[in-house]
Amino acid sequence: MGKEWANANELWADVIAETLHRKGVDYAITCPGSRSSPLTFAFARHQSIEALPILDERSAGFFALGLAKRTGKPVAIICTSGSAVANLFPAVVEASESGVPLLVLTADRPPELRDCSAGQTIDQVKIFGGYARKQIELAVPDSSVELLRYLRQAVVHCVDFATASNRGPVHLNIPFRDPLIPVAQAGFASPFDGDGFTSFFSHIEPSDALPLLQAMLPASVRDVQKGLILVGPASPVNEEAWCENVAAWANSLGWPLLSDALNPIRTNASAFTSLVCGYESVLRNAELSELLRPEHVIVLGGFPTSKALRTWIDQLDVALTILSDRPINLDATHSRATHVYADFEFGGVIVEKGDAADYAERWLELERQVSEALDTRFAATETFFEAKVSWTLSRVLPEGSSLCVSNSMPPRDMEFYFGRNDLGISVFSSRGANGIDGILSTALGVAHDAEQTFLLTGDLALLHDTNGALIAKNLKGSLTILLVNNSGGGIFEMLPVSQFEDVFEKHYGTDQYVDFSNWARTYGIGYERIESWSELDGKLGEQSEGVRLLEICTDRKRDAALRKQWFAEISRELK
Repeated sequence: MGKEWANANELWADVIAETLHRKGVDYAITCPGSRSSPLTFAFARHQSIEALPILDERSAGFFALGLAKRTGKPVAIICTSGSAVANLFPAVVEASESGVPLLVLTADRPPELRDCSAGQTIDQVKIFGGYARKQIELAVPDSSVELLRYLRQAVVHCVDFATASNRGPVHLNIPFRDPLIPVAQAGFASPFDGDGFTSFFSHIEPSDALPLLQAMLPASVRDVQKGLILVGPASPVNEEAWCENVAAWANSLGWPLLSDALNPIRTNASAFTSLVCGYESVLRNAELSELLRPEHVIVLGGFPTSKALRTWIDQLDVALTILSDRPINLDATHSRATHVYADFEFGGVIVEKGDAADYAERWLELERQVSEALDTRFAATETFFEAKVSWTLSRVLPEGSSLCVSNSMPPRDMEFYFGRNDLGISVFSSRGANGIDGILSTALGVAHDAEQTFLLTGDLALLHDTNGALIAKNLKGSLTILLVNNSGGGIFEMLPVSQFEDVFEKHYGTDQYVDFSNWARTYGIGYERIESWSELDGKLGEQSEGVRLLEICTDRKRDAALRKQWFAEISRELK
C-alpha cells in the first residue's frame, strides 16, 4: 500500500476498509458526522470502493438496501454516533425481513464517555435487537499487531454472517477516541513496513454463498393430481439461472403455477407452460374456488401478495411444502406445512414428473378468460385509472429494464393487472416488512450503475421519503419515477375504514396537497405531467439519464369503486 498512518484511528479504519474490499464490498455509503471521521476518510480514499455521501441516514440505509438487492453483495453504511444510528433502524428491519446483506458501521464514543451525558451519545450496543444477524462492539483502536489481527478477523466473520444462508444485516459498533481526523499522534508507530499491509490481507477471499445440493420434494407429492405452485415476491440476483431452474422443475411437475408480479416469472412468461396470473378474479368466485380445491400446495419463497389467495389457503388447511433459500418460517397460515431448503439460483429441486394435466388445463382456461376480460376493459378505458398503469407497464417497459414497486396499492395493482410478457424486466420490492419507508432511496440504489430503472409509486410513499431526492445528484444511471397521484392513501379506499367519512379523509386519506412540479424542481429533477395513455407509452419508451418524474393524476374513490366493480363482473363471467 506504501502508506504512512498518522494515528491508530486512521490505521484501524483502513484495516476495516481493506478487509471489506477483500471480502467483495464495492460500495460504502457515508453519512456526515464527526465521530465517524476515521471511517469516512478510509472509505473516501480507498481506490477500489466507491464511497457515496448521503445526508439522511434513513435514506442512506435504504439506498444501500437497493444496491445490495440488485448486486447480491453486501454494502457498507457508515454513520456517526447518537440518534443518527436510530435513523438506520427502518432499513435494517427491511433488510432483516427480506434477507439483504447490509454492513452497518456505527461510530461511537469510547466507554469512558458513555452514560455520563457526553454529547451525541446514546446506548448503541445491540440497538437493532433481533433484526441484526450479528452485532459486535469492536475494541477501541490500537496499533498492535495482535489487536489488528483481531479486528481483521472480526470484520471477516461479520461479512460471512451477512452473506450466509440466513443472510441479512450485521452491525459493527466502533468506538473512537480523539483525534478523529488523520493528524499526527504523539508516540504512534505503525507495525507495517514495506508491503506488510498488503500481505496482512492475502488470505482473504470474497464472501460467497455456498451452492446448495438439489433438494427433493416429499414422496407424498409424487401422486398428487390437483397440485398448485405459488410463487411470491423474489428478486434473485442471477435471474436467468433462477428462471431456468424454476421453469424446468415446474413444467415437469405440470401443476398450475400462480405467480405474483413481484418476481421474474411474469416477465419471462413463455418459459412457463402453466402460468396463471388472474387468480385474484378466479378466487372471488365462490363456486370455482371450491371446485379448484387442491390436494397439495407448493409455495416457492413465500406467498403471493393476494389476500384472497392467502385466505383461501388458510381456510382449506391444505398440506403445504414451502421451498425457501433461507431458514425462516414463511407460513402465516399455520397450515400443515413441510419446509424444504432449496435455492433455485443453484439448482433448486430435483425435477419430477407430475400428473395434473386436467387440473392445470382448467386453471389455464380460467386464466385465458380473465386475461381477455381485462384486456377488453383496459383497451376501452380512456380516462386515467390507476389499475391501468400496471397493465400498461407489462406492455411498454423497455426490454431488460428494472421496475421498483412501492408498497401500499402498487403491489396489489401489479398482482391483479400486470400481464404476462417476455420483456425480461427485473422487479424489486420491499415486501419484507411491507412498509413505505425509503421507497425512493431504495429505487435510487437499484438504479445506481445499472440498467434503465423505473419506480411505480403513490404520492404518500414518495413524500414519505422526500429526503431520498437529495441522492438524485449522485445517481449514475437512469431512474424514472412514475407517480400515481391519487391525492392520498388509495389503499384505504379498498378497506372497510373508508365508510367512516367523519374520520377517513383527515386521518387515513391524508392528502398532503403538494404540487409535485415544485417538489421536483426543488431537487433538480425533471418533471412532466402525463395527459394521455399514448403519451405515457411514448415517455416510458424513451431513453433517459438521471432522475425524472412522470405524474399521472387519478381519482382514488372512483378507482376503488371501479376495481370492485370489475372484480365482481369478471368473477361472475367466469365459466
